[in-house]
Amino acid sequence: KVAKRMSKKNTFSAPRRKKQGSLIYQIKHSELERKEKKDTPMLKKTENQYKKHALKFAEYCKVTYQCKTLEECKSHIQDYSNYLTASGRTPSTTHTYLAGICRVLDFPLENVNKPIRVVAENTRSRGVKAVDERKDSGRNASPRLYDFAAIVGIRRNEYLHLRPDDLVWDDFGNPCVLVRKGKGGKQQLQRILPEELPAIQKVFQHPADEQHLFSKAELSNKIDLHHLRALRAQRMYQYYLSRIQNEKGYREQLISEIKHTWEKDDDAREENGYRPKRWKDCKVNGNYVLRGHNRELALKNGLPVSYDRLALLAVSIYHLAHWRHDVTVANYLLAV
Repeated sequence: KVAKRMSKKNTFSAPRRKKQGSLIYQIKHSELERKEKKDTPMLKKTENQYKKHALKFAEYCKVTYQCKTLEECKSHIQDYSNYLTASGRTPSTTHTYLAGICRVLDFPLENVNKPIRVVAENTRSRGVKAVDERKDSGRNASPRLYDFAAIVGIRRNEYLHLRPDDLVWDDFGNPCVLVRKGKGGKQQLQRILPEELPAIQKVFQHPADEQHLFSKAELSNKIDLHHLRALRAQRMYQYYLSRIQNEKGYREQLISEIKHTWEKDDDAREENGYRPKRWKDCKVNGNYVLRGHNRELALKNGLPVSYDRLALLAVSIYHLAHWRHDVTVANYLLAV
């Protein structure tokens, strides 16, 4: 007898497993949240940076261990850390890569063994590099940008967002360049000196277009803008230190300005859901003394090993937007 064929209505089949997609798909469609202000989306630039490092890690896991899911990749984060170190990546670079990977894969960064970062061993914008020999790395590549950057000293991406109306004055009457999209999406008033105002005004009088002070073409070069930023910080530290030491009443004036700026920033932080930094007088009293590797680096290069805390904080707030003594010294004043 010929068996009767079952109708589709009576056919039983196991439910299909939901496809997870490739590792690339899983990473690109993962949702990241901030550590602070979890109800606010992470900045797109930050998210893209994290996912870029995660994608490189996923490719490593796919080729080396044939991983198909992010959960499988998690067990190889330590291997990747070892691989980065063996490949010659600096401790700082390794940390940056792993931080992005751990955020995307929701894995504790503190559970990964990695080389200890020593700021004194940073290489960014220090010494002579091959890129310095390129034709588009000198002032001639973009004279207007170079001269402006030597005075203002902000980050490359921040120049791209400057507008023709971003020359402003702060609460104390100091001319400033308004940085609308600084690090972390924060606004920053970048101080310039009164004697530098004519040169800055000249640039603002000839913007690239109605919305941009500089064109993309002016920023398409290898000028070491971070080095110019470090030189600016060094120059401004000497400026504040000289006035503090030689101008009667200036120390008190500068402390008053910094306190006002600090309290105003704390108010803005609370309004936006961030913890306030809280003022302490020790931030502007006494000296910041170098120790360990930073002290060795300073002595090696004939630099001071002790810095005035008030002058340091003025540089950190009004010219770097870091608000920290240690970062200002280690990443800028010792950047030679």
